[in-house]
Amino acid sequence: MTGRSARRRILLSRDTLLGLVAVLVLAAVCVVLGMWQFGRYEDRRDAAEVIRTNYDASPVALDDVIDDVEAPLPASREWAPVTLRGSYCTEPSCVLYVRNRQLEGSVGFWQLVPFRTEEGTTLLVVRGWVPSDSSASQPADPAPVPEGELTATVRLRPAEVVLDREPPPGQTHSVNPGQSAGLMGLEDPEVVTGAFGELAAEEPAADRPAALSSPDTSLGPHLSYAFQWWVFALFFPGALVYRTRRQLQDLAAEEQEARADAARHEHAPGAQDAVDAGTDDAGTADGTDSPEGTGQEPESPREGEGARRPAPRRTDRRTHHRPRRAVHTRRRGQDEEEEDALIDQQEQ
Repeated sequence: MTGRSARRRILLSRDTLLGLVAVLVLAAVCVVLGMWQFGRYEDRRDAAEVIRTNYDASPVALDDVIDDVEAPLPASREWAPVTLRGSYCTEPSCVLYVRNRQLEGSVGFWQLVPFRTEEGTTLLVVRGWVPSDSSASQPADPAPVPEGELTATVRLRPAEVVLDREPPPGQTHSVNPGQSAGLMGLEDPEVVTGAFGELAAEEPAADRPAALSSPDTSLGPHLSYAFQWWVFALFFPGALVYRTRRQLQDLAAEEQEARADAARHEHAPGAQDAVDAGTDDAGTADGTDSPEGTGQEPESPREGEGARRPAPRRTDRRTHHRPRRAVHTRRRGQDEEEEDALIDQQEQ
């Protein structure tokens, strides 16, 4: 297998393709989550900017902010202070307590009372926070609603969403002026349904529940969370690239090692001698190349067949044959034969 085909097999392998699909899915999810967190950051940033702009602004008349009592409160006018001149509805049925509201870590109620202005407009006002009793089902010692004409400064808040739960009598789960007005028995067509007010001050001052805390203007961790998700989106492709690159580097190292081994075997000491020895052994075996093998002297080159004599072939020690020793038979002399014949006659 060539190096190029091996690299192609790594890049197009099942593990690499499945990893690529997983990386694309995970990176897309991380990008979406990062955008979601960044959107929450932008919402908090815009809300904090509105609070800083409106919270401590000078109060204006209610009609300057709300033209239509049924229109939602514009986001740019949230927390805007307005001045109300008129009176609260002091009938027991007019006072509602909003459940599950926290103040400094304690759970209690908001006291919600309608305020009718001199112009005839009714705005629901949260006068403050009331602690709950031991059973946490009823407000404990709520402050009475002041009677008579007074001037109240409130900050406008948008209407809350209606919760699909039946509240106990005299209570509600959310501050939705449309729903709350029905629970109070109000039939005034001039009730503001798109907003309610949080009490900032009353004149003359009266006994009131605990004032609500200032809104939080911190931006939270959403921006850092967004960047973390985007870093994760870059991490997964980077991990896949790193893994594939390591595989290709390992393949290249193996190919280089194989080439180095082949080069060492080719240039190893004695490799050429072994080749020559094999050639000499073959020539000696068939008796065609070695003069010792034939017992004859090598023929001299004939005249005219060439001026150069061929270089003698190097003979390996292992293939050098010693000449056979000649066997000399000593011939028997005449005296010895006569002696042997005399001995034979005596024995007869």
